[in-house]
This record gives sequence, structure tokens and C-alpha cells, in this order.
Amino acid sequence: MTGIAVRLASLTLALATVAAGLFQVSAAGGAGGGKPPPNFLLVMVDDQALNSFKRAYMPRTFSRIVDQGTRFRNGVAAPPLCCPDRAGILTGQYPHNHGVFSNLIGYASLRDPQNTLPVWLDRAGYQTGFIGKFLNHYTDVAGAAPAPGFDSWFSFMGHARYYDYYVSKDGKVRHFGVDRADYSTDVFTREAQRYVRRSSRSHNPFFLWLAYEAPHAGISQIDPCQAPGSAAPPDRASVRAVEDVPLPRPPSFNERDVSDKPALIRNLPPLDHQAIQQIKDNWHCALAAMGEVDKGVARVMRELKRDGVDRNTIVIYVSDNGEFFGEHRRAGGKSDIYEPALNVPFAVRIPDTYRRGRRVRATDAVVSNQDIAATLVHYAHRSIDRVSTCDRSGDCRRMDGRSFAPLVGGGGQWPSKRGVLVEIAVGDHRYKAIRTRNYVYSELKTGERELYDLRSDPYELQNEAGSPAYAEAQQRLADRLAQLRRCSGIKGRDAPSDRHFCE
Repeated sequence: MTGIAVRLASLTLALATVAAGLFQVSAAGGAGGGKPPPNFLLVMVDDQALNSFKRAYMPRTFSRIVDQGTRFRNGVAAPPLCCPDRAGILTGQYPHNHGVFSNLIGYASLRDPQNTLPVWLDRAGYQTGFIGKFLNHYTDVAGAAPAPGFDSWFSFMGHARYYDYYVSKDGKVRHFGVDRADYSTDVFTREAQRYVRRSSRSHNPFFLWLAYEAPHAGISQIDPCQAPGSAAPPDRASVRAVEDVPLPRPPSFNERDVSDKPALIRNLPPLDHQAIQQIKDNWHCALAAMGEVDKGVARVMRELKRDGVDRNTIVIYVSDNGEFFGEHRRAGGKSDIYEPALNVPFAVRIPDTYRRGRRVRATDAVVSNQDIAATLVHYAHRSIDRVSTCDRSGDCRRMDGRSFAPLVGGGGQWPSKRGVLVEIAVGDHRYKAIRTRNYVYSELKTGERELYDLRSDPYELQNEAGSPAYAEAQQRLADRLAQLRRCSGIKGRDAPSDRHFCE
């Protein structure tokens, strides 16, 4: 595209953006006619691994979201770290486009913070609310002020905690203490119920991002959850209820032979009895913390039904990344390019009103956090003339994610060989990787490479990088990774640019 063409396209989009900013949406029917614009509820948890996302541990969440929706078996946290993952949700982009590669600088490194998903929806007439944990170090930049685009704000000030913490409620600082009623999971649930109740009385649709702290490590006075790295459950009774649940020990647990792994893993000693006991305690504390989230999800879902908006509310449940519980000798943590951190709980409930076909119960298609923004824009756009991803000056954010509507009975096509980019930079821990349905391939800053065949080796016990049998697959993945590392936008949806599309 020539420079003149680019400027003309930008001008056109800028004018459309102004029009979108003046447009108001009626709950009785959007500009697209027929169906009312959907409400959106995004439920996010912090550091939940797939091993605790099971019906036995979260029966209410499964009953109200998973069983009524679609579960993504290959939901990828791209990358598996809090702030970059959340920035991907906020923008629909990979880190090389939105700027956030780690938690260390966090929100301050986000590019174009005034041009994000809540801004787009707010401008299109949505009520927009945030409750819980936002991007790391946000308050260092903005203090108690709500993030751009949110007209309702209830978020941690400073460090997120389960007890004894501060929140900003629409810019006013409140303190919560150490009483049982102050437990942050329950406080956020109550606030979410109030938000749904209030918003359901309006003529405009709503977008609520509910971000729990659980099961992230926290400060607890409850035995055995006092050690660093442990989640903080609400009370001792919640731990007793799960203390007989055995610690999962997949083949990768305390991996015997790590000679094929990069030095970061190769230099880890085997887990001893004391370390394994601590992992077991952490596992029970995480389960107990998630039990309270499960109750909270049920309360919010009941509120949707009680207020008569459950049939026009799209609900997404996702974790920002997973967590290690002894796999590959990792006693904890999350940022390594292995499945316990990378493959996360991910499910969506689409009401019949917004499906064009039969409900898909589960899919092996690869999706990522970047797809959430694209999906919400897609469904809002079907009821509204235009949901613009441009700011008022015409500067447009090209999303790297794609709408997963084709995977949930929404019509359209999905690429069968999709690869998701995972890129991270935390101190000396830097890598770029591609995760497909069959493989995960990574290139570390150290020059080391990893390649795992998830079909024959789902627990990633044998690094095939450099293996002659996988030479062709490795080259193909390396070429795709090089393109993804410079990609922007989606072919067929976005205008061509001087960079590769994100395939």
C-alpha cells in the first residue's frame, strides 16, 4: 500500500471512529437489526493450572459455563505471565505489538493505552466495568484513576492481596482488612453481582471484566498455606475439605532425566521429600482458593439469570497463565515454555441467540488470550454498525488475534494449522516460541532450542530439537516463528501492510 493510500485509509477510519463515538446502542436491538447486542462477562483467574480445572474441584463453574458452552482444550496463555497476557486481552495483540513483555515495567510499557478493548466498547455504547486485578504496576502510572475506557472501576491499589488491601472504587480509595468478609474473592464477587444488577436495568449492554486474585500466591495465616508461593484460601475449613486430594504426579513430575533440557532446567536438582511436601501443601491451598472462586462464579451466574440477562450474555472463563506443581522439577512459577504454564483453563458460553449452528462442546483448535478482544468485537459488531479499533485521530490498533466464533457455532472458517506466538522477556529469561496443536518449538536467548511433539510426547519429556527425525518439522516451525515474530493483523480481515499477517 502506498503512503497516500495508507493516509486515505487512516482518514476514513478516523471519520468512522468519530461516528462510532457518537453512536448509542439500544438493548432492544443494535444498528445491525434483529438481535440485541450481547453483554460480555470475562471471568479471569490468576495462575490456575489445568490440573485444578476439573469438575470435581469446580462443579459450579462446569455446570454454569463449561457444560453450557465450549471448552478449548488448547487454550494458550501467550505468553504465560500475568501482565503480558492481560495486555494481550486488552489489545488483541502480541507483545511485540502492544509492548508489554514482562511484569517488571508492566502497564507503563503498554503502547497506546487510550486505544484498547474497553475504549472501543465504551465508544460503541457499552457500559464497561472492571473488578479485581488489572495489569501489574498500573497504579504506579495512574494512581486511583480508572483505566481508559472503563466507566466503572473497582481494582486493587498496589499489590494484590487476599486480605488487608486497598482498592480504588471509581477513583476513591478504600481499605479492606483481615475479617472473613474482607476476603478479596468474595468482595469481588459481591461487587460483580451489584454491577450486573445495576447494569441490567440500563438500556445499554455491558462488558464486565472480573479478575480474581486466586489462586496466585499470597499472604496467609492459615496452616499449611503460610509458605511463600502458596495461595491464600479463605479459611481452614476450605483446606480441610481438599487435604485428602492427592497431588497430581504426571510423568513430567520431578523429571528424572533433564539432560535434554536447557541449562535453566538442567541445573535444577531433583525435588527432595521436603520440596515435594511443600508442593503438596501448595496444591491443597490452591484448590481451597479455587473452591471459593467456584462459589463466586455461581453467584454471578445466578445474578445474570435473576436479572433476566443470562440469555444475552456471552461468558468467557480463562486463566492468565498456568503454574508448575513439580513438573520438570519446577516447584512453582509459570513463565517457562511448558504445558503446565502454557495450556490454561479456557471456556466460553455463547447463548443460543448468538449462535448460527449447534453448540460445540469442546475443540482441540488452538486459541489464545489475543483472541478474546477479537471475539468480543466480532459479536458486538454483528449487532452494531461499527465497533472501531481506531482512536479519534485515526490511529488504528490491528489485532493479531482472531474471533473464535467459527469454533463455537458462529459460522466462518478457522485455520486448521494455526500457530500461536509466545514471546517473553524477564531479565535473562528471554525466548520466542510457537505453539501449534501438535508441536511447541522455542528459541531461547541463550541460543538453546526446544521442540516437543505433543502428539507422542504430551508431557514434554524428550526435546527433539536437533534430532534428524524432526529436522523438517523444526525448520518449518522455525520459519513460521520468524514470521510470527514480525506479524500484524489477520489476512482477510485487515488491510495488507509491510509485515506478515499473523497466521
